[in-house]
Amino acid sequence: MKISSLSFIAPFILALQIFAQSPASPATPSAPAVWPTDQAGLTSLASTLINGWFAKIAANDLTGIAQSMQPNMQLIDFQGSGDLKVSLGKIQSASSKSPSQAKDVIATRVGDALVTTCMMSVTQTIGGQQLSSTPAPRIGVWQIVNGSWQMAAWASLNMPEVRPAPSAPTFAGDAALNAEGAVMLTKFLTAQQTKNMSAFDAMLADGMQVVNFKGQKVRADMVKGASMAKTQPPVIADARTTRCGDLTIVTCNLTMGQSIGFTTLPADPAPFLAVFQGSGDAVKVIAIANTNKPK
Repeated sequence: MKISSLSFIAPFILALQIFAQSPASPATPSAPAVWPTDQAGLTSLASTLINGWFAKIAANDLTGIAQSMQPNMQLIDFQGSGDLKVSLGKIQSASSKSPSQAKDVIATRVGDALVTTCMMSVTQTIGGQQLSSTPAPRIGVWQIVNGSWQMAAWASLNMPEVRPAPSAPTFAGDAALNAEGAVMLTKFLTAQQTKNMSAFDAMLADGMQVVNFKGQKVRADMVKGASMAKTQPPVIADARTTRCGDLTIVTCNLTMGQSIGFTTLPADPAPFLAVFQGSGDAVKVIAIANTNKPK
């Protein structure tokens, strides 16, 4: 099952119109954003950010949506990745309605980044397909920029029952930066595939989170899964890399079959997102989204 390329390009054309209406940076908030002092505060903040963003989407608040996202943010869904312009167009064309309140919110602070996962249901039409309203995992990464919370990365695992082949990104990005991100991601995934657990563990930040076909996962789950899974060598295509402060956001279409217990993930290309923090030998992974799922 494949989606017409027009369904992926059309949002990009629409995005040019939306982006022209939207300010490049948010208005100065009356009260600058601050970090909560405890876990309850982090969870409450994450819930507020997620629910507030979806409320703006449901209300077709184009200016508010744009102000909620950083210029170099990236977003992935089952179709593939998008930058800010593409994401705005896809959000608009999806006609998201009746979003539920975020459930099972997990919020962690990793340096200057807020990483949060949740389960949400929303009525959406993407690529001419009505998606399931069953709650699906989401992951988002926010930072404080110019006194307000802005999204650096977002991924949704809401998708058709049969996941179609992903489209190539409709934005080129910077070739050198794309290549740099592909190298970082290859290093990380190769450590997982070869079971170099010391190297793999060293690249996982405390507080990192994951969404995949099993739902929401934290660092300990990632380490356990990597130690038990049989994984094929990763093949990375269409890598796109952007930077938001000290974060490096890498998206791609990843082919990497896995066997986990009695479950097999096919070696089919699937949109994949990883958010790295830091640089050089000190770089850490703080967020991962893998849209591949068993057939």
